[in-house]
Amino acid sequence: MTLSTPSVTCEFTLDNGLKVIVREDHRTPAICATLLHKAGTRNEQPNQRGVAYITGGAAFKDKQRLQNIGALANGWLDYDVSTYSLEAPRVAIQHVLELLAARMQPPVLSEDRLKVGIQKTKEMELAEPYFSSDLWITPEFESLIFPHAGPAFKFGDVDDLEQLTVSDVLLWHEQHYAPNNSVLVIVGDTSLEEVQPLVQRIFATAPRIAPLTPTNPIPAPVYEGERKITQYLDTPFPRLQMAINTPSLATASEPLDIPALQIISALLTSGPEAWIPRLLMEDSEALSSVVSRLPAYRLEDDLLLIALTTSEHNAVPLPQIQENIQALLETLKTTPLDDQTLEYGRAQALAHLESLDTLEMQGSIIGNLEVIGQPWQLIDTQAQALHSVTSKDIQRVANAWFTPERMSVAHIFARKA
Repeated sequence: MTLSTPSVTCEFTLDNGLKVIVREDHRTPAICATLLHKAGTRNEQPNQRGVAYITGGAAFKDKQRLQNIGALANGWLDYDVSTYSLEAPRVAIQHVLELLAARMQPPVLSEDRLKVGIQKTKEMELAEPYFSSDLWITPEFESLIFPHAGPAFKFGDVDDLEQLTVSDVLLWHEQHYAPNNSVLVIVGDTSLEEVQPLVQRIFATAPRIAPLTPTNPIPAPVYEGERKITQYLDTPFPRLQMAINTPSLATASEPLDIPALQIISALLTSGPEAWIPRLLMEDSEALSSVVSRLPAYRLEDDLLLIALTTSEHNAVPLPQIQENIQALLETLKTTPLDDQTLEYGRAQALAHLESLDTLEMQGSIIGNLEVIGQPWQLIDTQAQALHSVTSKDIQRVANAWFTPERMSVAHIFARKA
């Protein structure tokens, strides 16, 4: 994903419905293959919260082979997708594809193995203290941000996990890991001519499922004023998280909505002239970190997360910092950005885009675009879109989304002894 010249990218579909996208990147002798299934936590039934996570673990089969070929594995589960990627030297491409294809075969799952998996998952769900960082939000805060979506969990509902059976896991795998519900993305030092016969031979035997299990309907968002929560977590110093409900790439009404938000995010938190650190200029060490997370790959609306952690030198209380940031957001509604400021934000957003130029991130972006029904070609037009954003686009987005009813705020303090 260079910002200047799009990479050669081809696609084909097997008879069993598996869509395959091959993207050439010959800068290093490596490949990354990513297998995405169009099913995530949103597809779980109310009495089976956690089955998606358990199934992902059950599908993992050959750790020793993975180590033998020197592959780096990464798996993650989101609202609308279950993903597993393997990055390895290009000479191991056949092994990588065979390892991914094995995940589409029915898991070999005994009652004892399932019990062990359920117990470990329950322990992680209930674990205290759990991991905490600027960009990590608790299930309690997530439920405030998306009040229409119901309870949120880190891994699954403990009571539901207790009731899961081997049959439940095998059925979830059969219905959601089917090739006609999946996308395979291969990025790296290879070509369509090398990959297509390998994929045909290795993946063609996976059976198509018909009909596919319908996805749960996406609930209509309901936002009823600013929502607040105070939490005590593993944070060294007080932390502020401000989440703004925004459209995602799948729900944005204008093509420049998300690029405009990328520039706003960059202005707030990126580079030497970032606005939020300058709010506390009286003490340049008042913040230990300030970051933002952009909306991305959801079938429903997403969020912009603005987060900062103070330091031992900070004397400004979190409510005041929050008020100052909200004042900044208000200025975006009323005061057009001058050319210099707009260009600064654009340059920082482009720098962030450049940081995503890895094999794994290219595969993830392409695959996630496919999962949410957007053309994968958008990966090659992101820079152009940022160059097209005007000051009017910034004002339009700010006025549409930076409203009290779309705001959720978490004031986070260190755990009490």
